[in-house]
Amino acid sequence: MIRRLDGRRAAANRSFCAFALFLATLGGLGCGEVFRPIAQPIPLPSPNPAAAHFVASVSSNGVSARGALSRIDVSGDSVASVIAAGVAPVAAALTANGGKIYVANSGEDTISASSASGFGPATTIALPQLCDASGCAGSRPVFAATTENARMYVANAGNGTISVINTTSDVVVATVPVDPAFAASPQPLPNRTASPVALTETRDGSKIYAVNQGSGTVTSISTVDDTVLKVISVAASPVWAVSRSDSARVYVLDSRGTISVIDTLSDTVISSSASAGAGANFMFYDTVLNRLYVTSPALGQVAIFDVSGDPPRPVTTSPVAISVAPSSLCTQAPVPVAVTVLADGSRAYVAAYQRDPSGSVCTQASVIDSGTGMVTKVIPISESMEVAQTGCPLARFRVFAASSGGGTNANFKVYVSQCDAGSVAIIDTFAVNGGPDPHSSDMVMATLNAPLSSFPGNLVPPPQNPVFLAAGP
Repeated sequence: MIRRLDGRRAAANRSFCAFALFLATLGGLGCGEVFRPIAQPIPLPSPNPAAAHFVASVSSNGVSARGALSRIDVSGDSVASVIAAGVAPVAAALTANGGKIYVANSGEDTISASSASGFGPATTIALPQLCDASGCAGSRPVFAATTENARMYVANAGNGTISVINTTSDVVVATVPVDPAFAASPQPLPNRTASPVALTETRDGSKIYAVNQGSGTVTSISTVDDTVLKVISVAASPVWAVSRSDSARVYVLDSRGTISVIDTLSDTVISSSASAGAGANFMFYDTVLNRLYVTSPALGQVAIFDVSGDPPRPVTTSPVAISVAPSSLCTQAPVPVAVTVLADGSRAYVAAYQRDPSGSVCTQASVIDSGTGMVTKVIPISESMEVAQTGCPLARFRVFAASSGGGTNANFKVYVSQCDAGSVAIIDTFAVNGGPDPHSSDMVMATLNAPLSSFPGNLVPPPQNPVFLAAGP
């Protein structure tokens, strides 16, 4: 009897487990387990572009307070982090791999160095004062540039030198006078008139060129041993320079609009015939089509040059006039001051502003189709009131433009900083036909305020004033 009973119990247990296993195949329940619902993921659209892309915005906080560096996440159209910079920051540059960013603080002779991930406080790098019998001259850094990972170069307008920073230790390892006549030991003598205001490094990392606005020269510096190779005379008051992608040419822009072409092998000017018009201030090099885009604020136009050969040759439609956005609330002529080109070379975006006698400032972006060389759209962005204490009327770039990284599965976006409005506008360059927010191409899809300033406000302080943008890889 006992054996027969045990047998029946064993059979019953086998039947129960078989039934339980049957349920498990239906609902995920195993013998002896507790039922748990299975969450099925719902596929969502991928971020646009990929989350790895970012844009850094440099904001000023007046002439005596610390500014800020905002890291903007391209995928989320949001500010991912904010890091305090120094006094009166004016420019920034990333290492070649995008791992670190360096901000030039013109008001306190320092550089703010930070991981491009945007977390943790910045490292402050002091730049040297240089002294002679007349006294001491501060560095007044106004520009930074590199095509390397290990070194960053800084233009010091205050004492006529270039600071070389080791990006591993964040220490100044060399101070190079742009004019060898001021060389001395252990530090150079101050050169108060040369005023280097821009830098460009060849893509192969062999030389860096300093644009010396005060002396009308360009200094070629070896990156191997930080020595001056040659001081090259160019037209008066050079303001900007870019290096061609093959490292064979450097193009130097002066305030009269003349473009001087430097052969980097001999460090000589081989052409100075191309002109973008008087008052030119900024030049962007498109690596895809081998073109230069040059903004001329005084003339309200952008000149476009083909630089696949020598000398630079204007494209058929150059110069391109910048017109007022159709719905602009301002009446004055637009002042174009910066331009960026999408990484695929398909379109250029010109950032401009209008300033009315009433103090209203309107900002806009004009879209130039690279194939036709014509403006296809003028995008109104914002209207704000000029506030003298912000320093925007004296900013080198009252508006600025930068384009994000992108690719086959990640559409490009364009960012426009607006000093007077205290914000950065985000333009989606591609049309979206479905989803919750369909829109045509080249639409302003978001506006991000800069960090709060130290100025008084009614309830909260107004935002700081963006003056420069640097796009990550």
